[in-house]
Amino acid sequence: MQQLSNLSGWPPQGGAGAFDTRKESFVKTPESVTFRKVDRIVGTRVDLTCLFGKEVVTFRFFASNRGTAENVAEVLGRSGGQTLRDLGMLYIADNDNG
Repeated sequence: MQQLSNLSGWPPQGGAGAFDTRKESFVKTPESVTFRKVDRIVGTRVDLTCLFGKEVVTFRFFASNRGTAENVAEVLGRSGGQTLRDLGMLYIADNDNG
C-alpha cells in the first residue's frame, strides 16, 4: 500500500482557462481544491471533477499504468468532499498487474 501523495503525478493537473494550474493566477495549494467525483478512466488517465471556490474544474491524474489508475479511481470514488491535500494522505493498493 502506498499514499497517493507518493505517486508520480500527484497532485493531479487541473483546469483550463482562468483555472489552469499552470497559470500563476491559479492558487496551486492542494487544500484550496475540493474533490467531488471521478468522471472516468481513459487508459492511464483518471478525470476528476473538483471545486475551486464555487467553480467546477476538471483535474487529471496520469497514472503509471491502467491498474494504478483503477486503484486510484476506486479510492477516490469513496472520498468525495475532501481536499486534494487530504486525498494525498489516502492509501491505495499496490498494483501487481503493471
